[in-house]
Amino acid sequence: MDTIKRIVGLISPYKRKIILGLMLQLVVILTRLITPYVTKTVVNDVITQMNMDLLLPLCGALLGLTLLRGICTFIRAQSFERISQNAIWDLRTGLYAHLEELPHQFYDKHRVGEIMSRMTGDIEGLRNLFANGIVTVFDNALLFFGALIFMMTMSWQVTLMILMMTPIIAALAWVFRKKIRPAFRDIREQNAVLNTRTQENLAGIHVVKAFAQEAYEEEQFRKENQELFNLNMKATWIWSNFVPFMDLLGALCTPITLVGGALLIANNQMDIGTLVGVTGYIWMLVNPMRQLSNIINMLTQAVTSAEKLFYYVDFGAAIKEPENAKQPAEYQGHVVFDHVNFSYGDHPVLKDICLEAKPGETIAVMGATGSGKSTLVTLLGRFYDVQSGSIKIDGIDVKEHSLKPLRRQIGYVMQETFLFSDTIADNIRYGDPGADMERVKRSAKVAQAAEFIEHMPGSYETVVGERGLGLSGGQKQRTAIARAVLIDPKILVLDDSTSAVDMETEYQIQQELKEVLKNRTTFIIAHRISSVKNADQILVLDNGAIVERGNHKELMAQGGIYYQMVMDQMASAVKV
Repeated sequence: MDTIKRIVGLISPYKRKIILGLMLQLVVILTRLITPYVTKTVVNDVITQMNMDLLLPLCGALLGLTLLRGICTFIRAQSFERISQNAIWDLRTGLYAHLEELPHQFYDKHRVGEIMSRMTGDIEGLRNLFANGIVTVFDNALLFFGALIFMMTMSWQVTLMILMMTPIIAALAWVFRKKIRPAFRDIREQNAVLNTRTQENLAGIHVVKAFAQEAYEEEQFRKENQELFNLNMKATWIWSNFVPFMDLLGALCTPITLVGGALLIANNQMDIGTLVGVTGYIWMLVNPMRQLSNIINMLTQAVTSAEKLFYYVDFGAAIKEPENAKQPAEYQGHVVFDHVNFSYGDHPVLKDICLEAKPGETIAVMGATGSGKSTLVTLLGRFYDVQSGSIKIDGIDVKEHSLKPLRRQIGYVMQETFLFSDTIADNIRYGDPGADMERVKRSAKVAQAAEFIEHMPGSYETVVGERGLGLSGGQKQRTAIARAVLIDPKILVLDDSTSAVDMETEYQIQQELKEVLKNRTTFIIAHRISSVKNADQILVLDNGAIVERGNHKELMAQGGIYYQMVMDQMASAVKV
């Protein structure tokens, strides 16, 4: 019931239009209910008593009722389709905005394919309910009770005969609902699993082909598809076991009416016109009972879909805008980590991190894979919240900062470069869509990307493939650096951002960045000593803790982990 209340809440902004549509449908129902009375009059007064003067008016009445019913049905259908599309637009837009606000932890646990399944299949299930379900329930309920009342005025005896079937049908419908709901829930879950596998494998098709695993992936897809097939067949089996019985019980109403009516006519308790009129109501009584299984099926699917969507809606943003958000009068890029501890669940990642980066300084972070380097810089933009300690930027704890202004002052060049399927120019100006071409080219020049871009078929207007396909790893990294530089942030984060470029290009990028880095605080995560040796401060992480700090000269003098890294890289260079 809670889910149903929330579904109703989605369409509450359109209640006036819904009421108008239902009033139109009420007119449609009334035209149906009046028709058997007109038919009764035709049989008793025109055919039996040969009063032909009534024939044309009565036929005209039937034609008018049909025309009125058609017009109202058309307007009602258009109205509810528009309501459904508007409600789903609101839901889809709101849900997407909510997903944009959810923290990194959400995407660490939920797969993209699953989310896409919810955003498409489950939303379509709700749209179908809004477009057709509301009217179907309203139509069948009013038609059943209206036909019951009209039929009682004609022959209460025949009506009672038919009503004997309704408790049995209602009991079957209740059992059917209890069995079909979990079946549909399993189908929705398996749909999400199948969509996830499809999305992941198509996104990673180059890896699949590189390792010649097409047959393996086809087999895994076949297994998941077979499971979906089995679940659908299970639902079909439940359906096929109940629906025929409901149809049979509904169909029995016609012979019951004819037999009961014939006996009443034989005893002079009913005339032929009344029997004809009563038979006109049989379909109106029987069809809602026959439709009961379809209505339950549709409502069950809609509620199941809504439950999954509301799960996302209820997944609150762990990282929220503080009530009294603060901003410094002017961003300078002064960063202080004060005894920061952070963990993913029960797994500690950073331990008692203390550091200070003054405006304009360059801080390099080194360490083995998994030592917490990337996590450290993601905490700057408050993509995760620290468990203890604090991070202050320009004297204000990031938990008290206004989120979007804070993040606009941090230019990230991620370890895993992601580019949108768009032009190179639009990828570079992504952080500031209004940037002119001069700024785009200047940023590309700083990132040593201008040369390769100008040699592309469409220069800056060249459209790159999904996730940057069509560009080499180095080209993607240089484009990402240009994107970060363009927004002119006070804090620049280069997370292993030159790992895919050659030593010469890396040197050229560093030379160009020298001017850019002068007025901004920079965090560099790198494995190459050449990328960090000029940093003002070098931090060496080991198992989440800072074990060494200092500049290149100081750390070399210590002869510790950093010194060993330098020696290893020099040895590798000599061997090459």
